Amino acid sequence: MSSMKGTVRLVYEGALFFLGKFLFLYLTIPLTVGWILIGLLFGVPDNTVVAISGPTYFFIPMFAVTGFRSLLPIAIAFGGTRIQLLKVFYVTGIAAVSISILFLNILQYILITVYNQWSSSVNILHPGVYVLGDYHFPSYLWIDLMVGLLLFGIAFLLYCILYRLGIKRTIIITTVLSLIGMFLYYGNILDINSFEWIWNHDLNPLKLFTLAGLLGLGSLFITYPMMRHAPLNKSMVNVG
Repeated sequence: MSSMKGTVRLVYEGALFFLGKFLFLYLTIPLTVGWILIGLLFGVPDNTVVAISGPTYFFIPMFAVTGFRSLLPIAIAFGGTRIQLLKVFYVTGIAAVSISILFLNILQYILITVYNQWSSSVNILHPGVYVLGDYHFPSYLWIDLMVGLLLFGIAFLLYCILYRLGIKRTIIITTVLSLIGMFLYYGNILDINSFEWIWNHDLNPLKLFTLAGLLGLGSLFITYPMMRHAPLNKSMVNVG
């Protein structure tokens, strides 16, 4: 087996373990069945909010961090390279997040359909409720996908920063940048009004979530120059 095929298999099995077995088999599917049984046995009052998306939003950033952290030494030990692992992790991770979001929305669609058959007015706990109102499968799917990519990219970027800089240096740099920002803002040097167009401009909510998803992808790909030559011994273990 070539090093590339071995790396692909490692990342694929890691994604299947985190986002397949743990996320859906152990959590999301039982939650869905539980909500259906509750509605069937006890009935649900109108305007009830049913929630099954919490585990997905938790396990996506967990996979971004824990998945890569556990796979790096294994991939190197079996003859893979950091560049191979990064490329496979990007492609497989984005695909795994997309498939997970699709499955989540299929389960949400099943829930809302079942409850509508019982003439119950229920809502899905979802960001789309606050910007779109009524349930709409394609729009809710797109919003979930963009949020998933944002969580995946930001979580992996933060992990890579800690990996390369260590906790102490990361905290110091964050504090220094925060202080600089405070002095620039209160000294009227930073023109905060230049960012107000984001809030004042009447952007479609789907466009805002699309920008969030693109931010997540950008954050993900920024990690490539950071990790392509990353040492196996991460800096974040040295807090002193």
